[in-house]
Amino acid sequence: MTSAQFLSSYCIFSAAVAAFRGGLLSPGRTDADSKAVAKAFREATKGLAQADLVHVTEYLHWISAQPDCVESNRTQAYATEFRLDRAMARSGRELIDDGTLITASELCLRTGTAEGHLLKLVRERKIFTMPHWVEGVFGEDYYPAFFAESHYDWTCLTAISEALLGIDGIRKFRFFTTEHPDLDNQTPLKMLAATARHGGAVNREHVLERVLLAVKEFRKRAPKLRLKL
Repeated sequence: MTSAQFLSSYCIFSAAVAAFRGGLLSPGRTDADSKAVAKAFREATKGLAQADLVHVTEYLHWISAQPDCVESNRTQAYATEFRLDRAMARSGRELIDDGTLITASELCLRTGTAEGHLLKLVRERKIFTMPHWVEGVFGEDYYPAFFAESHYDWTCLTAISEALLGIDGIRKFRFFTTEHPDLDNQTPLKMLAATARHGGAVNREHVLERVLLAVKEFRKRAPKLRLKL
C-alpha cells in the first residue's frame, strides 16, 4: 500500500470517485489491467454498487486524459504521501522497539565508527537521522539500523542517502523501505541485499544506477511541506 505505483493509482481513482459522486460523468474506455492498479481501484471504490463502478471506470479513463486534471492529481498525490510520512512518524516508538531504528552509540558500536565521524557523515548526507519530533525519538539521535547491517553494501547505502539531498529523514527512510515501480516493485533495501548475496561489481553498479534513477523520481514527488505529527 506504500509503493509509488499504488499511491499514484489510488489518487487517480479517488479523484474519479469524488467526481462521480459529484455527478460529473463522461463516457470513455474501460478497464485497467495492472494488479497494483486493480488493488488501488478496489480500495478507492469500497461501498460503490457494481453499476456505479462501471461508470467510475469509464470516467477514470476520461479524466486521466484531461490536461486540467494533472495539477489536481499531483496535489492529491502529495497529500497522500504526506499522510503516509506522518503515519510512519507516529510509529517511531514501534520502530525503535523492534530494532529498526537504533541510537548513535549503538550504530557506532556495531560499525566501529567514532561518534565524531558519524556526525561528519550526517553533515555530508551519507547517512541520516530521524527527526526529533518522531514519536519515541525525543531528544536523542536515532538512525536506521540498516546502516549497521553487513548484508547491505555501505558504498551503495551512502550514495543513495547522499542523492536524496535535504529531504526529511522520514521521507528518506520511506524511500529505502518501500516498494517502487521503477524498481520492479521492490524496495531499494531488498535490491541491495540481493546484490550483496550474488556479488559482482558490474551488477552492483547496475543496481545502484537504477536506484539512483528512482531517487530522482522520488525527489520530484516528495512533498515540500514540513512534516508535523
